[in-house]
Amino acid sequence: MQFGSMEMATNPLTLNPRWFSEDDPEVSIIILNFNKALMTLECLKSIWEHTLGYRYEVIVIDNGSQADDFHTLAAFRGAYKLSRLDVNRLFGEGNNIGAELANGELLLFMHNDVVVTPNWLPPLVEAFRDHPDCGAAGPKFVYPNGLLQEAGGLLDEEGGLIQIGKFQDTDSPRFNYRRVVDFVSAAAVITRKKTFEEVLGFDFIFEPAYYGDVDLCLKIGQLGLKTFYIPESCVVHQEITTLSKPKDDLHIHNIVAVNREKLVHRWGRYLNTGRHEGSLPVFSRASRQTRCGEGPTAAFFTPYNIIPGGGERYILTAAETLIQAGYQVWLVTPEKYSYLRLAKIAGILGLALQNLSITSLKAAEALPLFDIFVAMGNEIAPPVKPMGQANFFCCQFPFPCTQDEIDRRREWTAQYDAIIVYSDFVKDNVIKQLSRYGLPDVDIHIVHPPVDMISFGVRKSRTNILSVGRFFTEGHCKQQDMLIRAFRQLCESGSKAELHLAGSLNPELRNREYFVECQRLAQGLPVHFHVDAPRDTLTSLYENASVYWHGAGIGIDTDTVPEKCEHFGISVVEAMSAGTIPIVVNNGGPAVTVQHGWNGYCYDSEDELVELTQKVFAQPEDRVAKMRGHARSRAMDFSKESFAALWQALLH
Repeated sequence: MQFGSMEMATNPLTLNPRWFSEDDPEVSIIILNFNKALMTLECLKSIWEHTLGYRYEVIVIDNGSQADDFHTLAAFRGAYKLSRLDVNRLFGEGNNIGAELANGELLLFMHNDVVVTPNWLPPLVEAFRDHPDCGAAGPKFVYPNGLLQEAGGLLDEEGGLIQIGKFQDTDSPRFNYRRVVDFVSAAAVITRKKTFEEVLGFDFIFEPAYYGDVDLCLKIGQLGLKTFYIPESCVVHQEITTLSKPKDDLHIHNIVAVNREKLVHRWGRYLNTGRHEGSLPVFSRASRQTRCGEGPTAAFFTPYNIIPGGGERYILTAAETLIQAGYQVWLVTPEKYSYLRLAKIAGILGLALQNLSITSLKAAEALPLFDIFVAMGNEIAPPVKPMGQANFFCCQFPFPCTQDEIDRRREWTAQYDAIIVYSDFVKDNVIKQLSRYGLPDVDIHIVHPPVDMISFGVRKSRTNILSVGRFFTEGHCKQQDMLIRAFRQLCESGSKAELHLAGSLNPELRNREYFVECQRLAQGLPVHFHVDAPRDTLTSLYENASVYWHGAGIGIDTDTVPEKCEHFGISVVEAMSAGTIPIVVNNGGPAVTVQHGWNGYCYDSEDELVELTQKVFAQPEDRVAKMRGHARSRAMDFSKESFAALWQALLH
C-alpha cells in the first residue's frame, strides 16, 4: 500500500483538510486505474476541490497498469491511498479489493473518467438518512457538453438497459426529483459497506465488465432495500471505458450480449414482474485471519484464477479438511483476491472456509515456513519453491513445458516430498515425464478429487441429457460444440430429447467466442445453456437428467497429446451419484471410472455416442434402473469423506 502526501497536493486550496480523513472517514471513495493515470489524477483533483460536508478517504487501486502509467500515478503526491496490483483483477474484483481496504461506513465506487461538481457528496450520503429503505444511490450523470447522460436506470424484460433521460435537457423537471430505479451506474454509486459485504460485492460471473453494477443493485433489492436516483448530486462522466486500450488484451466487444444473458438467467423473474421473490443464498464468510495462536499451519498455492472449477474445488476442499483438523490455513495466489470472492466460491462449492486466510505469494514468502505446503500446477515441475516443513506438489496434469522452464524449476522439484495426482491416468503420464526430463524420482500419491454426492432416486425425465463443464477452448476442452452436433444428429433420428449444457464461462475473448459459437450451433434445437448456474440449479439438472454426456478427449491421441483428455472427471462422478447414466469418451480418467455396460458406456466417435444414447432410451426401465444403481455405487468411492480420509492418511 502506498500513501499519497497531503502536504504535496498541487494546490493546497483545493483540499479542505477538515473533511479528508485517513483515520476516521464516513465515506470511502474507491477508484480503479488501468493505464489511464492522467485521467485518474483529474478525477482526484475534482474530488479534493469539491468534496465537503462529510469525512472521506480516497482509495485508488492500480489494476495491473503498465509500469510507466503506474509510475506517473505514483509520482503524484496527494491525499489518497494507492494500492498496486501486479495483474488486472478486472472491474468487479478490483473494486472488491478496494472495498476491503476501506474504513468508511459508506462505500462510493467511482470510475476514473468522472469529474465531480460542487456539493456532490452530501445529497448521496443523506439519502440513507432521508430514506430508511435506501440500499444504494447514484447521482445525476451529465456529459461534458452539458446534456443529461443518466437519471437512474431501468431494465426491460430482456435485460436491456434504459438510461433515463439520455441526451435530454439536464434541467428538465422530469429528471430533477428523487425516484426509485432498478439500478444506478457504478460510474458513481454509494452503498453501506455492511450491505455490500452482505451481498458479497460485485460478482465475478460478470467479468471482465458490464452488468456487474446492475446485478449489485438487484442483489441489494433482494435484501428489501431500494436503489435511489439523487438529482441534487451531479457528476460529469465522459463514459469512456477504463478497461482497455487497443494494445491491451481484454477484447470486450462481445461481453455485453453474453453478460446480458447471464443477467436474464439470474433475474428473469424480477425482469418480468418487477418484484423480488425469495432471498439471496447464505454463503459462508471467509475471515481476515492473521498468523497467530497455537496449532499447525498449512498453505495451498495456486497460480490460476480463482473461479468455481475442478482445481479450485480440489484445493479448497483440502483446505477445509485441514481447517477441520485444527490447522491454520492460507490460500496463496500470485496476486491477492478478495475475501468476498472466496466467500462466494465457498458458497457455490458448499464449503466452510470461514477460517481460511488469503495472501499473495510475495507476502507468503516472507512468513515462517508452514508445517504443510501444497503447490498446484499443470507442468511436471512445481511452479514455486517449497515453503513448508513438508511439501507436496499437486500435479493436475503434466502439460507441455519448455526445457528451460524445467531446468529453472529442477532444484525445486527435488525439494518436494511427494507428488499428488488425481487418477491413474495422470500418474502414468507423470512417471513418463519425470523419466523424460531426468527429474528425481519422488513418491506419487493418488488422491482423487472430492465429489459432492447428489440425491439418488429422484424421478428422471427419460430423455433429458446433461453435460457440465467450463466453456473454454484450450487444454482439455469439454467439446460442447461436438456434443451439440451429436445432439442434432440424435434429434434428426426422431428423438424428443433435450440437451442441457451447464458450466462457467471464463472472461477471455477466445472462450466467449467459443460459447457464442456453441449457441449458434444449437439454434433450432432444444438445447438449454446454464451459464454460471447456482448450485441448486446444477443439483436439479443432475437429478432430472437421464443420460450424462462427456466430450473431453474425443479423437485425441493419448500418446502424443494426453493433456487434452479428461484428467479425472468430477462432473461425470456427480452425475453418476444422482443415478444418471454416463456416456464418456473412451480415454482419460472417466474411462477408468465408467465400466462399459455395467455403470455406463464408453465411446470412441460421435456416431457411437448417438447410438449408445438411443440404446439407453430404448432399454426397459428395470434394466436402466439397475445401471443407475451401479453408477451410484461407483460414485460413492469418490465422496468428500473418502477424499478427507486420503488426505489425513497422506499427512500422517
